[in-house]
Amino acid sequence: MQLLFIIVTMVIIGAIIGGITNSLAIKMLFRPYEPKYIGKWRVPLTPGLIPKRRQELAQQLGKMVVEHLLTPEGLKRKFGQAEFQQQLTVWAQSEVTRLLETETTAQEALAKIGVYLNEPQLREKISNWTEAQFQQFLKERRATPVKELISADWLANADQQIDRAATYVQQQLVTYVDSEDAKVKIGEMIDSYLEGKGFLGNMISSFMGNEGLSEQIHPIIVDYVRSTDTKQMIAQLLQNEFEKIINQPLGTIEEKFDAQSIGKALGKLASNSLPLEKWLTSTVKQWTTPIKEQLLSHILPTLITKTLAVLEQRLDVIMEKFGLEEVVEKQVESFPVERVEQLILAISKKEFKLITYLGALLGGAIGLIQGLIVVVIG
Repeated sequence: MQLLFIIVTMVIIGAIIGGITNSLAIKMLFRPYEPKYIGKWRVPLTPGLIPKRRQELAQQLGKMVVEHLLTPEGLKRKFGQAEFQQQLTVWAQSEVTRLLETETTAQEALAKIGVYLNEPQLREKISNWTEAQFQQFLKERRATPVKELISADWLANADQQIDRAATYVQQQLVTYVDSEDAKVKIGEMIDSYLEGKGFLGNMISSFMGNEGLSEQIHPIIVDYVRSTDTKQMIAQLLQNEFEKIINQPLGTIEEKFDAQSIGKALGKLASNSLPLEKWLTSTVKQWTTPIKEQLLSHILPTLITKTLAVLEQRLDVIMEKFGLEEVVEKQVESFPVERVEQLILAISKKEFKLITYLGALLGGAIGLIQGLIVVVIG
């Protein structure tokens, strides 16, 4: 009975020592968090292994993440999977749909990203921009003939426009010449002319009378103004003037007009012709409704596919520039040791318990062996 008591006692003591030893070894991985001192002498094995080697641990974790977990090759394979692309497309369509259907006005939406606009300010900016562009255009093209600034289609259509202009001028001229006012003017011109011719003028005037001469000359003038020759003459005059204008440098034309006033007028015209108030107060939904279907069904999937393709090609460079290893290293270094302990224990709690139990089992086995040896020797 005494021998059995000795064996059982040694087994229990061995198990306790083994369990406590393993449990203490596990604790010493993390504890103490800071080095302990007796005077100036640092207590051995302080701080714990992980706090002491935290920098090395951070470096190794950074390398492990970059070299074995988040590798360019692994990410490229993920990007190339049709299932991943489909999931990404569905998610993007859902998010974009939510954004497109918002009732926020364009002005409010711009304000959210730091762009603050109001109608008067925007009109002023458009006016100033248009004026500046006009002045810059003049500055760069002063030595350029006007002909070179006009499109070929417009020049090709110029003959028809000149012919229409000639027809219009002729019609207006005929209308005036055939009026009573023109008859009076013609009579006055004849009187003035005959008075300047002395005896010959008086003889003609007394023979035909001023009114008779005016009545005979007026239809002739009207017929001449209506004639094809007159129209051709007007067209030729317009053509000659048009040729003179388009062959002149732009600077010559500019000198004949107030370019600054023209620029201001163009700016005002451009800013006032735009429905800015309607644009600013329209909701995002109203703006995007015409393109929503096209955007979601065609543009967005194509954009995602092309973006992933570009990322695949440039992923090595992107990850190198991103410095993922350094990011992981700094994050681990900044982790409180308590948090690291909680994280590891949460993952390996069962295993650590088994290690403690295994220590107790081995300690008990060693105690049993020691007890048997004592019994045999004793």
